[in-house]
Amino acid sequence: MVMPRTDSDRLSAPSLLLVAHPGHELLLSGWVGDVKPFVCVLTDGSGHSSVSRLQLTADFLESAGVPRGPVFGRFNDRELYEAMLSGHVALFESLVEELAAFVSQHRIETVVTDAMEGFNPVHDLCRMLAGAASVLERAPRRYEYPVHAGPHGYDGMADAILRDLDDAQLGQKIAASRAMAQAIPDIGEMLDRFGESAFRRESFRPIDDWAATGWVAGEPPLYEQIGEARIAAGRYDRVIRHTDHFLPLLAALRAMVSPCVS
Repeated sequence: MVMPRTDSDRLSAPSLLLVAHPGHELLLSGWVGDVKPFVCVLTDGSGHSSVSRLQLTADFLESAGVPRGPVFGRFNDRELYEAMLSGHVALFESLVEELAAFVSQHRIETVVTDAMEGFNPVHDLCRMLAGAASVLERAPRRYEYPVHAGPHGYDGMADAILRDLDDAQLGQKIAASRAMAQAIPDIGEMLDRFGESAFRRESFRPIDDWAATGWVAGEPPLYEQIGEARIAAGRYDRVIRHTDHFLPLLAALRAMVSPCVS
């Protein structure tokens, strides 16, 4: 049984979860198993390789009886990076419209997405797309959950909803994570960095301003530093810049949904 530390009724079905990469759903596996939200995954998780990791998430969701949403591994990371670098606003507007139509069709009341942490541009893109879609269809509740910050990233925040799994649920989460870590090294890295017991915690924070970036103006996000390191390693040839690429896209989506903001 899940032992909530705060009232979690606001996170009940019907819900939609939008994550950037396969494996992110494991961070909320207790909630996913309980509520069974529609799950959308932006990329196939191939990263700089050509190996899709989407089937791991598909198998996990099927085993838990969790439905897929309309966007499920449609892109690889390189495609989304290139779309952001080239300012392909129409692509992202179409994704917002598709997600918004699904929210309306299924009467989604709660939208949950990767937090905007400045660590990975696709994580931040998730928050932006989910936020714009929920505004477009006036979904009443929007939440983000910590990815890079770890399961306890929202501890001490007055507005956070914190859910703790029981021993059986934690055991299931760790077993699924260890199985996926063979193909998705980031999962193993997180388990090692935070420790298995930390993943008993599942944390959510309401999104008051879906377009807020959350860091000091003029301060580059961590993904710019990571991008520069990957250019040096020969994996990519251009860096996604917060000022040059992310903010213009954010402004375009803000303008797209502004008529729906009361």
